[in-house]
Amino acid sequence: MTGVAALLDSLAQPAAVYGPDGALLHANGAFHALWKRLVPAADRGRSASLGAVTAFLGLPCDGASPGRFHDHASASGVIAAFALAPLAGGGWTLSAQDVTDQRRDERSAERSQKIALVALADLAEHRDNETGEHVLRVARLTHETARRLWARGDYPGSIDDDLLRHVGVASILHDVGKVSIPDTILLKPGRLTPEERAVMETHAASGAAILRKAETMLAGSVQFRLAASIAECHHERWDGAGYPNGLAGEAIPLAARIVGAADVYDALSSRRPYKEPWPAERVAAHLREQSGRHFDPLVVEALLEVVEARAGARTIEWTAEMETGIPAIDSDHRVLLALVNQIAYEDNKGDRTAVEFVLDELLGYTALHFAREEALLERCGYPDLDHHRRIHAALLDEVRGLQRRMVAFTPGLGEELHRFLGHWLTSHIQGEDMTYLPYVPR
Repeated sequence: MTGVAALLDSLAQPAAVYGPDGALLHANGAFHALWKRLVPAADRGRSASLGAVTAFLGLPCDGASPGRFHDHASASGVIAAFALAPLAGGGWTLSAQDVTDQRRDERSAERSQKIALVALADLAEHRDNETGEHVLRVARLTHETARRLWARGDYPGSIDDDLLRHVGVASILHDVGKVSIPDTILLKPGRLTPEERAVMETHAASGAAILRKAETMLAGSVQFRLAASIAECHHERWDGAGYPNGLAGEAIPLAARIVGAADVYDALSSRRPYKEPWPAERVAAHLREQSGRHFDPLVVEALLEVVEARAGARTIEWTAEMETGIPAIDSDHRVLLALVNQIAYEDNKGDRTAVEFVLDELLGYTALHFAREEALLERCGYPDLDHHRRIHAALLDEVRGLQRRMVAFTPGLGEELHRFLGHWLTSHIQGEDMTYLPYVPR
């Protein structure tokens, strides 16, 4: 063992060797230094046992994916990647590297790209008289449906890490091709003629062309490859009666099949200038009725399981004490409370991508709600409006700070977000918001 120890100690990278029985044989100084930065004092002894350390880090210890690095984030923000590999003569090597700065740069780039995608999608959606929040809701439902399909074991050859990581963001530009449609058709209040319908349907191919050009310029971006596929195929139908290519069944890319169902679900569930939202039961019944016709049956099952699980994730209940008696404000508050509850949804709280989607949606909707509320109070001459605005601005700053912490995401951070936001929202509604009620006519 002396020669192995000397070799490990000569390495700049953190490394440790474990025997066939899982006992630690030797770890170099770099490993001990990283472990000390990464792990709370009470848990540092876990490194002495391979079983304990792999359980703590969430690493497979069965020889699966040998040498593949897995990230582990500490509560303090340190992120380290660990890889476990078997030794030919028995035992294991555990290699590590501090990837904190690398992950921060990656997340910053992804974040900037996501913000740009949302801004572009908002342009397309606003031309169509739809709300910008629609694309974020569809993105979150898309991600959670893909995750549920994976958990159910459906389409094992089609769902991989790239799909789970990127499909939600890729869905954001599913209707970007609408920028190519003339306003006379896109904004027409009545039924389209067959000729106008044909023009409208070109938005799928137009969107795909735009996004494939971006994919080429970004050297084969997975995100834009998925986005182009979704834009082109999310109006295809399981029975082959869709457009633009008349694809059927599994010939339609899985990502597009998921987005197609999520898009329709959200459109039917949401208030639009021309319609009231359908009740949840009616929307679910429609998707079931169209399963095997318009939609992939397995996607419908997974999506409705997600919807049911979301409905059951109510750790903070709406109470009569939260009612302001102002319908628009109470409606906004209910939406915000439902979003906060989604962070505590069991399948979400350990999923960084899911929690980030909830935070994005929460931040966007909160900003819109605050703007509506402040405009109402200004019209009513509320004397403490400046104070109320400062409180709103402070919360938005807090949420942006929470978003920045997502780089070093742990399930504990999801719990912390839920507690903070739930306490703030309920105390604000029941406290600060009640002070302006005497000034608002109802």
